[in-house]
Amino acid sequence: MIAKLRYAFLKLMNLVIKSAKLQSELDKQGYMLVMQRYRNQGAEIGENTIIIDTKLSSSSKGDEFIIGKDCTITGATLLGHDASPTLFINELVIHQESYKKGSRLSYRAPIRIGDNVFIGWGAIILPGVRIGNNCVIGAGSVVTKDVPDGMVAAGNPARVIKTTEEYIKAYRVTLAKEPGRF
Repeated sequence: MIAKLRYAFLKLMNLVIKSAKLQSELDKQGYMLVMQRYRNQGAEIGENTIIIDTKLSSSSKGDEFIIGKDCTITGATLLGHDASPTLFINELVIHQESYKKGSRLSYRAPIRIGDNVFIGWGAIILPGVRIGNNCVIGAGSVVTKDVPDGMVAAGNPARVIKTTEEYIKAYRVTLAKEPGRF
């Protein structure tokens, strides 16, 4: 609550007093508030990671997300549990009244994202998936299986399409030919 008040105060001050230092502090406080919101939802987040407009699933039993350092996750969905088996396995239904908290048991498994990972807009990561270090997950991908270190994966379902080294080489060529696009 104090952090939110501090942020609101800085935002108000920034309207009155324009300064790079104040803007920098406002940006930092805003970032910290966003990261705390994700941590409150069960995420362990490494330093220097950016998470933008991403949805973390939640359940009454808690979902687990381990996200490494130096990651960028944009507009993705991380699903730490799967409640679909309750439709077919009666033993998973605790209460017939679906509005009761904990009325259904879900399969749950932690999602683990390594260091230096980019996850594109609209990607969906399913329960129990591990994404290795130095990976890129393409926008709109549905990741159903682990992605090894140093790979680019894309598609539905996502599959490895190239190494991160090949990906970097291609972008270096584009940077050399078309620097104005960056």
